[in-house]
Amino acid sequence: MTTQDFTNDIDTVLCVGDGYWFFKGNKCLKTNMAGDKFLVDEIDITASRAWPALAGTPFERDLDAITFSTESGYYWFLKGDLCIATNGNGDQIVCSQRKIAGGGGWPVLDQ
Repeated sequence: MTTQDFTNDIDTVLCVGDGYWFFKGNKCLKTNMAGDKFLVDEIDITASRAWPALAGTPFERDLDAITFSTESGYYWFLKGDLCIATNGNGDQIVCSQRKIAGGGGWPVLDQ
């Protein structure tokens, strides 16, 4: 049972693996690909089944975007002009907080 209203004002959504992660405030949940079943009911973004490495960072709530790199296996979290990356388990920061452009996030954007 969800406590957040995930029917509107979603911060971001990520399609990865077998379903969709929805993010709102400091909560997230995961549905199957059809969107008719919960695979992970609402939990904190920093919960052990999600991304505990984000605890204590600005990325533990109100995210602007998330992407998953199949090449590196990293999750990239974007908020404002900052980014950070975790490993595929979400339990370790693999790329510390930095600016998306002008700070090493995506160097090609520095040009």
